[in-house]
Amino acid sequence: MDRMERAQYAKKNVRNHPVKNISRIHILSRIMALVFLVAIAGIFLQHYQKENTGGINHPKVQDSRTAKQCRQDFDALMTQIFQNEVMSDSMTLNYMLKDPAQYGLTEETPSLGHYSLEGMQANLAISENWLAALETFDYDKLREDQQLDYDVVYTVLKQSMGASDILEYSECLGPTTGIQAQLPVLLVEYDFRDKASVETYIQLLGMVPTYFQEILTFEQKKSKDGLFMSDRIAESIISGCQDFISEPEKNYLITTFASRLQPLNLSAEDQQKLEEANKQAVIKQVIPAYQTLINGLKALEGTGKNEKGLCGLKKGQQYYEYLLHTKTGSDRSVKEIATILDKTIEENKKVMAKLVADDTEIYTKAQEVKYPCEKPEETIQYLQQQIAKDFPALPEGVACQVKYVDASLEDSMSPAFYLTPAMDDYQNNTMYLNGSDQYDLSKAFTTIAHESYPGHLYQTCYFYSQEHNPIRNAVSIGGYTEGWGTYAELYSYRLAGLEEDVQTLLYTNTILTLAIYAKADLEVNYNGWDFKKLKSYLSDFGFSKSSSRAIFDAVVGEPVSYMPYTLGYLEIEDLRSTAEQKLGEKYTLKGFHEFFLQTGPAPFSVLRDRLEQWIAEQS
Repeated sequence: MDRMERAQYAKKNVRNHPVKNISRIHILSRIMALVFLVAIAGIFLQHYQKENTGGINHPKVQDSRTAKQCRQDFDALMTQIFQNEVMSDSMTLNYMLKDPAQYGLTEETPSLGHYSLEGMQANLAISENWLAALETFDYDKLREDQQLDYDVVYTVLKQSMGASDILEYSECLGPTTGIQAQLPVLLVEYDFRDKASVETYIQLLGMVPTYFQEILTFEQKKSKDGLFMSDRIAESIISGCQDFISEPEKNYLITTFASRLQPLNLSAEDQQKLEEANKQAVIKQVIPAYQTLINGLKALEGTGKNEKGLCGLKKGQQYYEYLLHTKTGSDRSVKEIATILDKTIEENKKVMAKLVADDTEIYTKAQEVKYPCEKPEETIQYLQQQIAKDFPALPEGVACQVKYVDASLEDSMSPAFYLTPAMDDYQNNTMYLNGSDQYDLSKAFTTIAHESYPGHLYQTCYFYSQEHNPIRNAVSIGGYTEGWGTYAELYSYRLAGLEEDVQTLLYTNTILTLAIYAKADLEVNYNGWDFKKLKSYLSDFGFSKSSSRAIFDAVVGEPVSYMPYTLGYLEIEDLRSTAEQKLGEKYTLKGFHEFFLQTGPAPFSVLRDRLEQWIAEQS
């Protein structure tokens, strides 16, 4: 729904583990030593619960339609918005729907979409028209489920209007989450359903040069306007691109292609023709496109004068606020978020001091911990069984295939990520693990929980299996999804069979690590901390100069990346603790999980509003 970043069409389908930037800057193995701090669950937002203002405000309108006609027209509008979203480009359509015909959709012309200021302005105008259309409906005439759809879509569209005068600040490139880093995985996971879909895919490969040229043209304009990235960030992006194209003949878009065709049972002649067409498209189109991007970025090096975070740009703070709210779904002010992060960190430091004082060997115990399963596939099966007590059941038939990141992408990809399935084929899921030597997958228990059960796979499949308007599947709220991933990761420590104190240590260290990174992001990008000030702050937690430099580059290169994981989790924990406090003996963890998952992706203002209704119903 964030039309400002429409060009990053399928990026929302990749759910990354939050350590992606930590791992990329090679300090994953040092996290325990550098940020070995502990907190107690449930203390984070108890002093900062958002004041209940009595619900969500809706426009007062004069709607002469009958309730029946109003509801019919609303469903028609939601269908129109949904169709526009999933038909925006071929990648989105392929990832969202296995059988578009069931939704009355047919793809006429393959497209990767476009990336330009004019396109962003046009998309913003479309969003504005949709808002105007929504404001013609009498909210009270809608069904309860339609009211939820209204609140979600209206709030998201309202947030998107905040981009109207900062479109030129948009950035689709980034060392880890940029489109150039994620496109190879999205391409290799493009679903081949028949020969025609393979032919469409090969056409899309041929469109990569044009698409990348549009991105480069946009970056050139940013350079001219004084908005281009720093040389350090550009060099990191360039390095990742160079790794991807280093061995053209062995590029994994070529080496994996034949096996992807096998389920189609093509004739030998068709198989051979398609393999050759794919090879030529990769070598003559995709790889040259990456080289053009490399050359273009190199030519622009030296033009990005801002070595600070976003606040070093004229409207940088405004853009940061926009990113913060649209990517997390939180409506809290930057000041309030900063206060929450500070309190979280300080209170945890105090708890840590006591925990270590009580057991001087606890650090060693935590480093030597052994999890119930060491193989990823076994871990997934174990977690699926263990969560039954506190989480509602999924329908039968949900499966997950574990794959490994190609070696050419290991340095620029996170330790693990989950690809959301088509909404009409949610039973078939894929999770990627990074087999790089820098990761010990035998200790990836909680990371796998983040991505599978009860994390992204479980969350996605549960919601897709529920009855709701398809538009809800097209809405992506980073704080809802990634916050749940963090929540699931933390929950999984309970299932690991660890000593209670060690479990608490690992559990709360994860929270505090994320809080410190989120604070670094906010202070650098909004309050203007330079590297020297960040280094001084991080040194109190044991970070070296080189690690601090890497963190600084990470938050400058990809602003707000940590916020969905950190703030999203804290918002979810706030909802949970509110439910527990108000329901008392009637509260159950499973009941809360069912409420949260059935409500589905939504801004937290909407979730708070629905939580109040849910609590009243339970009482």
